[in-house]
Formats: sequence, structure tokens, C-alpha cells
Amino acid sequence: MLEKHGNRFTQKTFSQKEINYCDGKANPSVHFAGRFAAKEAIKKCFYSSGMTNQIGFIDIEILPEENGAPAVSSILNYKYENVMVSISHESEYAVAMAILVV
Repeated sequence: MLEKHGNRFTQKTFSQKEINYCDGKANPSVHFAGRFAAKEAIKKCFYSSGMTNQIGFIDIEILPEENGAPAVSSILNYKYENVMVSISHESEYAVAMAILVV
């Protein structure tokens, strides 16, 4: 997606803080891929919970905590206890998992 759509993709999918974070890494595309995978996992958590059937990628922001762990910012006005996410990447591959606590 980055190669095909570039800035158009990043602007519609990531917050400016996420873009700055990923662009600051040695291999930005794998960091974008990890965050994209995490956003997809988070969306599926919300869908399967029945809280919504539509949420935009741009509505989900994932930034690192001080220790580097990914942290999900508040998502719109949804009422939930926590969203936990794990992102892993190696070379050109990324995977993520999310848990929504309601």
C-alpha cells in the first residue's frame, strides 16, 4: 500500500504522530505494516463485540509508551476498559494481535 499509494495511504490511515514515529525508524515500512495490522485487529475486536460495525483506521491511534510497548489511544466515544495490542515485525513481515476489554 505504501509503494502503490504513498502519502495518500498514510494520511488516511495514520495520525500525524504515528507517521512521525514510523518515519523516524530505520525501516519505516515494517513499522507502518505493524500498525496497520494492529488497527485491523482492533477493528475486528470492536466488530465482534457488537459495539459497532464501522470504525475508520484513522480513528485508531497506536503510539509507543516510554518502554516501547504499543499503547492504543482512546477510540472515539466508545465505552470500554482497555484495548491491548501486541505488534511484532521481522524484516518485511508484520503481525499484530489485539484484545478489547469491555
